[in-house]
Amino acid sequence: MVTVSIIIVNYRTPELIVECIKTIKQFTTKVDYEIIVVDNASKADDEGYIKSLFPATRWLSMNYNAGFARANNAGMRIANGKYLLLLNSDTKLYEDVIDRCVARLEARPDVIAGGAYQVYPDLTPRTFYHTFTFRRDFWIVPPKFRNILNSLIQQKKYQDPEQVDYIAAAFLMVRKEGFEKTGGLDEEFFLYGEDTEWGYRLSKLGKLLVFKDCNIIHEEWGSKPERYEEAQNYTYFNRFDQQIQLSNLVWIRKQYGAFHFFMLMLHYWFWVPTFYMMKFVSNLLEKKSPFVQLENQKKFAQTIATFSNYFWKILLKKATFYKLSK
Repeated sequence: MVTVSIIIVNYRTPELIVECIKTIKQFTTKVDYEIIVVDNASKADDEGYIKSLFPATRWLSMNYNAGFARANNAGMRIANGKYLLLLNSDTKLYEDVIDRCVARLEARPDVIAGGAYQVYPDLTPRTFYHTFTFRRDFWIVPPKFRNILNSLIQQKKYQDPEQVDYIAAAFLMVRKEGFEKTGGLDEEFFLYGEDTEWGYRLSKLGKLLVFKDCNIIHEEWGSKPERYEEAQNYTYFNRFDQQIQLSNLVWIRKQYGAFHFFMLMLHYWFWVPTFYMMKFVSNLLEKKSPFVQLENQKKFAQTIATFSNYFWKILLKKATFYKLSK
């Protein structure tokens, strides 16, 4: 039996995957492994390119852009490993992190899944949430109300300093029985949020740890470079990537219920006219027409309208593939 099945989803990133596999081979020497690349509708001959360099790589074609959850589940279904490792295409190893994670999981039968910390290419740490308290950031609140929000959404405390609420799926190693007993990632998610939701279900089977002695390089914008351009124009109101936040809203409904989801949407709807009124007043105080320079307000309203289009489907938990069309 193979010790680790490494599943990498490809969406037109063959060069990144080649560099990733090179580092796997360089730094993984103590455990047997297989590499499964799951392809989401590549236009070029990505399979030929990758397998010409690494012929032992297993290739699975989805034949459409199935997103992250469905593609990884398909890879896990055909995997032979005792452990299943979800690994982003834009990651690189620079130490024996896979060997270490296997050793840690072998020594800890109470742990269902393990993860690694993420660093930039210069090896400086990347900031990443590991608790469900990051949902505080979904709320738009004035600074003086931040303490109230923090008291309402408190971070869970664990005795084990490595224990977390969920593990980012850029590097997520799970026991095969964890996949089999949970059914894997929720396939209603297209992209983002699926690892958060899965973490909640996995935690019912055992602990989730992010090992302090395990690190991987994760490129800043590797598999979706267009997000860099989008991020340059973020404001406090317009800071929501629409696909990310749609997935987060689906997660909130699934994990925290209809009331929490409804209150979050209600507060967004409140802020649409309020944001406009704030700009109207600001323009008048500057002796300008109240109807100028409303680009940010229009963008925010359009974003909330996008979420609102899915309101009833999410509220009623209608089975839907939550993928925004571009």
